[in-house]
Amino acid sequence: MIKFDREVQRQIIVFGLDDDSPSSMLSNVHGGQYGATPSEWRESVLSLICAMLDAELISPHPEIDDYQGKSSKEISNLLEQGDPENGFDDDIIWYVMHFNGTEKLLELLRQLGLNEWAAVDADLSLPLGKALAEMNVVQI
Repeated sequence: MIKFDREVQRQIIVFGLDDDSPSSMLSNVHGGQYGATPSEWRESVLSLICAMLDAELISPHPEIDDYQGKSSKEISNLLEQGDPENGFDDDIIWYVMHFNGTEKLLELLRQLGLNEWAAVDADLSLPLGKALAEMNVVQI
């Protein structure tokens, strides 16, 4: 489970405002995909995606039918091994697959006043961290 910090909060707010691909998530964690430890960055991104899927806070982008209704384990497998059925290797799928915040996430962000682009740079929201910890998404 990933630790709640400003970078994680930023990513969660972005999920509520726009769709996002794994390749652009958590770019400041472990130096991002081009940092010294890209495998650690990938693990952090996978951990967040799976926890957010399990908590029903994000879902695969609705225009990509092949990924709708897949479990977090299935999504994780695709991101780790690629999607040969659709011709995407494990690097390409990190750019192709996108996620959106669900209504559950949007409502949580609205309640906390974090549903606008200005919130991306907001101070750490302990109420958000606590709510996410209760859903087993993050550690605080």
